[in-house]
Amino acid sequence: MFRASTLERILLVLSDFIALTICFVVAFWVQFHSGLIADKFDPTRSFGDYWQVGLVLNIGWIVLFVCAGLYRSWLLMSRTHQILRVLRAVVIGVVLVIICLFGAEFIGKFVENQPISKGYIYGSRFPWIFIYGGCAMMLVASFRMLIYLFLRGLLRLGYGANNMLVLGATEAGKKIAEALAKTPARGQRVVGFVDERFQVIPHDFAGVPVLGKYSDLPSLVKKYKVSGIIIAHDSASPQEIMRVLVWVCELPLHIYIVPELYGVVNGQFKANLVYGFELQELFAFTMPPWQVQVKRIIDIVFGAFLGLCSLPVCLFAAIAIKLDDHGPIFYSQERIGLYGKPFTVYKFRTMRTDAEKFGAQWATKKDPRITRIGHFLRKTRIDELPQILCVLKGDMSMVGPRPERAVFISQLREQIPFYISRLKMKPGLTGWAQVRHHYDTSIEDVQIKLQYDMYYYENMSLLLDFQILVRTVYVVLTGKGAQ
Repeated sequence: MFRASTLERILLVLSDFIALTICFVVAFWVQFHSGLIADKFDPTRSFGDYWQVGLVLNIGWIVLFVCAGLYRSWLLMSRTHQILRVLRAVVIGVVLVIICLFGAEFIGKFVENQPISKGYIYGSRFPWIFIYGGCAMMLVASFRMLIYLFLRGLLRLGYGANNMLVLGATEAGKKIAEALAKTPARGQRVVGFVDERFQVIPHDFAGVPVLGKYSDLPSLVKKYKVSGIIIAHDSASPQEIMRVLVWVCELPLHIYIVPELYGVVNGQFKANLVYGFELQELFAFTMPPWQVQVKRIIDIVFGAFLGLCSLPVCLFAAIAIKLDDHGPIFYSQERIGLYGKPFTVYKFRTMRTDAEKFGAQWATKKDPRITRIGHFLRKTRIDELPQILCVLKGDMSMVGPRPERAVFISQLREQIPFYISRLKMKPGLTGWAQVRHHYDTSIEDVQIKLQYDMYYYENMSLLLDFQILVRTVYVVLTGKGAQ
């Protein structure tokens, strides 16, 4: 069965395209056929001569709306908030249209050495532009409201809701399940309870099945295609909350908690209030959607640029490694990426070829396994350069937590609460933890770096990424700071 959020995105794109097309047709009629703009009145003009312009404008609007986050799921969000976001996006779009029209003409006048203070062809088109923008604002917002009326009608009929699990067959859990059942238009459907007392309590609670205990969560999430969990058990112990999160932090889920329990983790993790319902979301992803898109573009552009510029350095590194001990230049390992997805990472070899003959182990200070050239490559971070290939493929980002090996993750998730939450971020070539702390040599180092990683997750932004990249350059050029 389809999910309402999937149908929502499809309908939003279609409705926006139709609304913007109508706006272009109206603006065309006003300019050339209505007579409202006297110097532009020309009934011989045919719309067929301008449809390509309308198509290009529509595509530009859709790209702008993607960057503005207008195609994320708004089912549980305020309609007023969405209209304001549409208003902001349209205003930005109108400004960009004006800049493009007048900017192109200004540059043309400057290149041809013409007077740049008068004689602009587009001066009479201000009415057309503002009519176009105002029409876009009204129609896009109106069409979207009609879509949500339609989607809420489907949800009331039981179609397309997101599946939820409630952790805790308790009175609080019962109230949540009953409230969601009474308001299906919210798009959340409780498919079952999960309780640590599974073996000693009835397997039916409040008319909903009790499906298992905490350790069953990964399999239950996959089986029932769960998109979110609600923590509602009786215990207000931080340790109890952590026990739950250990099993779900790496899963692509929304994690909610009832307000009474929120005080347990308040001050440790950011949370968002779920619109229209008394739940707090933990580990909420706060980076604006347009910045996510820009971040990926930066990864590709900056990664390709850095890769080309570093080719001479990579060549010298390869020669030095060969001259040092005649072994292979590169080594590859399987690392764990976003939401536990494995991928292969490549680096310049900095250790002896028999470095892990006794199994996986952390590097230590003055590690005897590190080669002579390896010390220099690690200090300057040159050994990381081959990972640019992973950035271009999309397995990594320029900035993010260090990608870890599965064998270490399985150990650390049992020893360090919330360690697995790092998998909610795409790993990076460099990161806040990497530039603030040295290579991991102990559990204590891992705990410190986890704090840095969580700080990055909660404050992720393009500005912070820029700050990290600048600091990385400083570390590479000076050899000072984190190593």
